[in-house]
Amino acid sequence: MHQALTSEPTGQSPRKVALRSLAVAFLAILLVFLQARLSRDLQIVFDLRVERPGPYQLYLADDQGNFSERLNYTRSTRAGEWQRHTINVNTLRKVTQVRMDPTTMPGRVDFGALELRSRWGLLTLQGPALREAIQGMSDLSVLAVEPEMIRFQVTGADPHFVYRLPRQVISPPTRQIWPVALGTALVAGLVWLAAELALGWMRRERPRWHQGLWQTVARGWLLPLVVCLGLTWKASDRISSDPIVGDGIQNMLMAVNLFKHGTFSLDNNSSPNPRPTNFREPLDPLVVALHLKLAVPDAVDRPMADFRSGDLTRTIKLSNLLWVFLGLAGIWALARRLGGSNLAGAVATGLSFQIFFHGGTYIDTLYTELSTATLMIWGTYGLLRAVQQQSLGWFFGSGMLMGLLALGKAAFAYIGVVAVPLLMAALLIARRPDRFAFSQVIVWGLVMGFAFLLTLSPWLARNYAHFDNFRINERGGLILWGRAHMNNMSNEEVLGLVYDHSPTLYRRAVAGTHLGERPGDFERGGRWQRINRHLSTFWESDRRAAYAGTPEQAISFHYNLAAQYNQRVFRKRDQGHPFPDQAVGDEMKREAMAMLKERPWRHVAMTAAFFWHGFWSFKKVEVPLVSIATQDAIGELLNLFAGVALFGVFCYGLFRRHAQWVAVTVLPVGLLVFYAFLSHNIPRYSSPAHPMMLLALVLVVRTLWLRWRRRQHPPGPERMVG
Repeated sequence: MHQALTSEPTGQSPRKVALRSLAVAFLAILLVFLQARLSRDLQIVFDLRVERPGPYQLYLADDQGNFSERLNYTRSTRAGEWQRHTINVNTLRKVTQVRMDPTTMPGRVDFGALELRSRWGLLTLQGPALREAIQGMSDLSVLAVEPEMIRFQVTGADPHFVYRLPRQVISPPTRQIWPVALGTALVAGLVWLAAELALGWMRRERPRWHQGLWQTVARGWLLPLVVCLGLTWKASDRISSDPIVGDGIQNMLMAVNLFKHGTFSLDNNSSPNPRPTNFREPLDPLVVALHLKLAVPDAVDRPMADFRSGDLTRTIKLSNLLWVFLGLAGIWALARRLGGSNLAGAVATGLSFQIFFHGGTYIDTLYTELSTATLMIWGTYGLLRAVQQQSLGWFFGSGMLMGLLALGKAAFAYIGVVAVPLLMAALLIARRPDRFAFSQVIVWGLVMGFAFLLTLSPWLARNYAHFDNFRINERGGLILWGRAHMNNMSNEEVLGLVYDHSPTLYRRAVAGTHLGERPGDFERGGRWQRINRHLSTFWESDRRAAYAGTPEQAISFHYNLAAQYNQRVFRKRDQGHPFPDQAVGDEMKREAMAMLKERPWRHVAMTAAFFWHGFWSFKKVEVPLVSIATQDAIGELLNLFAGVALFGVFCYGLFRRHAQWVAVTVLPVGLLVFYAFLSHNIPRYSSPAHPMMLLALVLVVRTLWLRWRRRQHPPGPERMVG
């Protein structure tokens, strides 16, 4: 591939041009058939009405009829009203059946029309036709089959029904694929032929233009730009109209209030004067609000519900594509700067896209992990150029990028306090000729610090005017207080923390032992029930307890601590406190520090468990033609090797005194260590480091490959990688 990108095409005879065009057409046919046989792009649309609100789940079965938690989609639904739900299935596995769990609560369920859509066909099942297609059900009884719907009654704890997917929507016949394949081949062959003829003419008549164009494609930014734009367009297929959930709701509220009223606020009403807040960081809401101003300026009078779960939901989430493109371009730029070729850039960018930037977890919501990853990539690029160029401009720009990072993730205000002095120390002790004078390094550090504070100053000044403090957000006290409480979990629960989100390789090793999971461990009454913040028999009651501020009704650590926080805030608000969130946050921070001082070694020991808990965070990427177990093992090994590579490069730069490698790794390493040390460190918190982990792995593999080649061939002029 590298040779093809860096050598000019030869052999412009008509026969060779025609043969190459035919080869391209044949390759297009193969790709169409391969995609048709491997890619199972299916859209499942259905109408549902439930008596009680809560989650529903949809499971897919493989060609052996086995349902898997890995092929599972979970969404939520409201009570007492018809809702149309859309599930976009993008899988490389041959799926044959669908299991629908319409509710987890008792009561009645009405199921309307079911539409199965793919590029090969559309099938609609409703009423009697749907009842005939259902192959089995459990804990459900049919009350009535009407022309427009089926009425069910929940009769047990696990209500679900199963129906088989028709062959015409998941596995098209060959005769249906051929027209698409031939049309694609014709277009691809003609485009290639036209390009060959145009390049041949340019080579003969305008050789300078030809040489410049080829160098631009091979070594310039044209190829990375086209690839990153194409991948960004591909990422849009992960953005759906599903409701915004979790912490993303708060970012959505702040963005829409800024769009509608010009105020960062969490108010969820139609008040023309919403109350300002600094509960969350401002960067992502600001970008989303600007996106809405440009994309749908007339939506300023629309109700809040239209943005969270209405026809504007997908529009608001499309703002994430900006971060996707900038992140992909940044990884390519870093890889070229360090690896010296477009091949290294293509591999690092492709891996980052598959593992992170194409994940619905990050781009089909309004979490801040996506923007954090992108800004960390460009912050790292700025630090690298600053070290390489020794330029005040680059140090100033790096400080501004780190300021933007802190405005997106307040944790980087603390990470930067350690990262910048560490980098300055690396510059002071670096091997010659990279070592610099003390006064020069101090100036660079001061310039970075000034740029950092300058970037933060508008937001800090705004918060001082409104809340009489200079904090970026008000969540720090809650997070630290929650971690201090979780430090005191029992040793039995620590085993559950280690097991939760652990790799399948570990789970197999401990299966059947005291370290492994037994039935009911994560359910109500189980030994690990307080670890479980996910779907369970008590998830809905926990969630309601958190919102109501009734901690005695919440089981899990996550919702119990949230309920205690809300309980305190409600009390302060009832007492007329002007800033209840701030007051409770201050109280919790003081309590947390006292708890940590009381048992410091317990906190250090728990940091190892929390690091493990958050480390295994790579998205489960599908690998065709292998079992799910093998596929997961591949992903987990990639997670392991990438993490080891990141920390290995960091330690290499630190102990071998190579400042540029410290610059490349200090931010992602700081992120991983910070969250393990000061938070409950769920896997999502580690995800912004994924692109940098993968880049480190690519660079390590490339370095090892070059060293192996040098051993196999006579030594030539030595060149340092990076």
